Amino acid sequence: MRFSDLPDHGVVVWGYGREGSAVAGELARRGLDAVVALPEADPSQAPVEAPLPVLVGDDALAALRAASAVVKSPGIPATSPLYVELAAAGVALTSLTDLWLSEHAARTIAVTGTKGKSTTASLVAHVCVAAGLRSAVVGNVGAAALSVDADALDVVALEVSSYQAQSLTVSPRVAVVTSLFAEHLPWHGSFEQYAADKLRLVAHGPEHVVLPRADPALRERVQAVLDGRTTVHLTDPEHVHVSAAGDLVWPGVGTVSRAELPLAGRHNAENIALALLAVDVAGLLDGDDHRARALAAVRTFAPLEHRLQPVPSADGRHWVDDSLATAPEAVVAALEVWAEEPVALLFGGSDRGLDLGPLLAYLAERKAPVTVFACGAAGARLAAGFPSGTPHTVLAHPTFGDAVRAALAAAEPAGTVLFSPGAPSFDEYADYRDRAAALRALLR
Repeated sequence: MRFSDLPDHGVVVWGYGREGSAVAGELARRGLDAVVALPEADPSQAPVEAPLPVLVGDDALAALRAASAVVKSPGIPATSPLYVELAAAGVALTSLTDLWLSEHAARTIAVTGTKGKSTTASLVAHVCVAAGLRSAVVGNVGAAALSVDADALDVVALEVSSYQAQSLTVSPRVAVVTSLFAEHLPWHGSFEQYAADKLRLVAHGPEHVVLPRADPALRERVQAVLDGRTTVHLTDPEHVHVSAAGDLVWPGVGTVSRAELPLAGRHNAENIALALLAVDVAGLLDGDDHRARALAAVRTFAPLEHRLQPVPSADGRHWVDDSLATAPEAVVAALEVWAEEPVALLFGGSDRGLDLGPLLAYLAERKAPVTVFACGAAGARLAAGFPSGTPHTVLAHPTFGDAVRAALAAAEPAGTVLFSPGAPSFDEYADYRDRAAALRALLR
């Protein structure tokens, strides 16, 4: 559904976060008869100076039930009783991402994935600008899609979360899927539903899909939802790819050595390869000169916050903030950056019941010692299943602050202290940023 397909009357914006406020402003600009509905809020929580009338409580519920179309904010799960009720009643449900992408699919490279999507989408825009193209990154990574004039750009890099993908009825011309493993299960209801919602990005006939060669399970899932019109591109030796030594290699264009890459870890080198391949298959790089400029640009890319980001400390050790690693598979990828070195790992938080098997299996095979400072319910569960007969140890602590203080006071500290929690922060903190800020405060 496009913005131009919305009815003149009876449109309701459900939610008023970053996307809801952007949609409200756009509907007001278009002169539509629309309201904002916040059914769980009270009058004191209504936004001030909103561009549309704001309804709360029972008035909001009545508006949603009578709506001609509802533009849902991404934080509202499709498993909520009210969403199920509206869908069953035949109310047209859409979202900012679906409305925007329906109008701009042809000039969009969209990126999704359990982990790596923010980095990869940001890289797409970065290398495009370096190659002389007009580009910007929007979506889940920060700015709402409506914050840019897409028609004035050559290409838009759009990061799409599973929450945003769930409502999609259209695919971009080029789609990238970085990874797929269990996340956000309470919101989606199950892993199978999470995967289905995530892959709606590629389920509506994209021209090109770009995938990591090293993940055949992901490739199988993606192939199952494609309709035959899509060309699948892999980061394999015929194209831009990551060598066995960890170098970024683009046949016929050049090589960026592992030491020159601005992002730590093989998984991040793979994200760089995905971004370059996506820009190339989109036909945006005109000849080898453009490709060479794009490849050279990866050296100047700055790591995003809370993704293997160095943290200053006074104890002479290398502290690393990987706060966004909220799944066990992401912790494994982070530990692999220091595969041959002793590492102290800060792990834990609220427990969503994710399978810890990938992390436990990795630790069972890893030779370089890991000392785990575990906290929260997730940390306690890891400690309970910790592999024996390995060089690793686990020390359980009640809170995150306790775990950090114990790591600071460790008698034989490892040179690298990796904060890769493998779990969300909601047991103690508002979000991952709040928890990362607590780490920095403790290190000061």
